Amino acid sequence: MLRSPNCVTPVSYMLPDNVRRRRPLAGVRAVEIALVWAGPYCGNLLGDLGAEVVKVEYIKDYPMRPINPPPEAPGFPDGRSGSRPWNRAAGFNAVNRNKLGLTLDLKDPAGVEAFKDLVAVSDIVFSNYAFGVMDSFGLGYDDLCKVRPDIIMLLMPGYGNTGPYKNVRSMGMSIDAVSGHSGLRGYPDLDLSMLSQVHHPDAVAAANGLFSLCLALHQRARTGLGQLIDMSQAESFMPHLGEVFLEYGITGQPRERRGNIHPEMVPHGIYPCLGKDRWVAIAVRNQTDWVALCETMNISELASDSRFATLEDRLRHRVELDDEISRWTRERDRYKVAEMLQERGIPAGPVLGSGADAYADPHLQDRGFFQMVDHPDAGIHMLTGPIWKLASEVEPLHEPAPMLGEHNRYMLGELLGYNSERLVTMERNQIIGNVPVGAYQRPD
Repeated sequence: MLRSPNCVTPVSYMLPDNVRRRRPLAGVRAVEIALVWAGPYCGNLLGDLGAEVVKVEYIKDYPMRPINPPPEAPGFPDGRSGSRPWNRAAGFNAVNRNKLGLTLDLKDPAGVEAFKDLVAVSDIVFSNYAFGVMDSFGLGYDDLCKVRPDIIMLLMPGYGNTGPYKNVRSMGMSIDAVSGHSGLRGYPDLDLSMLSQVHHPDAVAAANGLFSLCLALHQRARTGLGQLIDMSQAESFMPHLGEVFLEYGITGQPRERRGNIHPEMVPHGIYPCLGKDRWVAIAVRNQTDWVALCETMNISELASDSRFATLEDRLRHRVELDDEISRWTRERDRYKVAEMLQERGIPAGPVLGSGADAYADPHLQDRGFFQMVDHPDAGIHMLTGPIWKLASEVEPLHEPAPMLGEHNRYMLGELLGYNSERLVTMERNQIIGNVPVGAYQRPD
């Protein structure tokens, strides 16, 4: 039975301690100082596995939390920024679940001292800041080892922490370009300026960052030693293009952009279906698939057409064949087409072209991939959940992203033992806080 994407049934995010303790990384505390996607999503994955992830932010400048956007703006619930937009931004809330929120000014000695106090009771520190930033704060690996000798630290700038590119600033799209991936994407008849933004390298770096941290935890459990992990986001992504590098090494010819076509499969692409902007992806791998496709389409003249008799014939007449298939698919529902072809063993699937498509997808709904999450400022919305299911879990862990400075009092007061006078002084000096400097609050 499908759950309606409009239902309002928030998940219970305050799980009992006995449930939390069953998660693989329960008892591990990780300190995150990261921006945008690669670092924060790595923190998401750590939190999904039960680690206590403390996200450290800066109240004087944090680009992922818009400070003074217009009242009506994209990227906010219902298109409205609200009275505290820094807590409502979808881009931030989508990749910061399962974390505690702490603000610290790491340009101030008091903020650095508090960070070190936190490291002293933590297991991991990870950052995707540019090379040298943590050292500039006085919080490099050697500095942190003095307060926690067995600390595990992951530094994952765009191009790593050594080499001629180490000082080059990067974002997902620049890594996509320098890896060569941008040159492979898109259609052959369009130049590279027409490419859509893709941040695939960020997601890859996050997963590889998690993997490296888990390995370091395992090594520390065996040896008692901490670890500095130097990870280049670009190098982390390049193995995804290994086939292309090998092809060039063998042939000496760079691969050209292909769009949706395949050099040895035809038909292969996406085809229009019933409704506005509805598509289905189809991949015919061999002659068996081709015969099954013709039988499914019930177009006998297509199977006997000499233009399409063999793979070589179909490759030569790809455009005409795509037109024939499109005439058949555009009269049918994309899910129905995919189901019909899958029943005959032909790889096919509906193209999910929007968030609404993904929310309504019966498979994702049945697996509970999207969860209703209640955020104090952003409200109740469906968000993506953990990417794995563990047999020991009663339900996936999905606490909402923290509000700015939400856990300052808990982390500094209860965990580190700072007294009220010290906390008030830190707030007065803008070391900590829950309202960005320079922000103004509108009435609700």
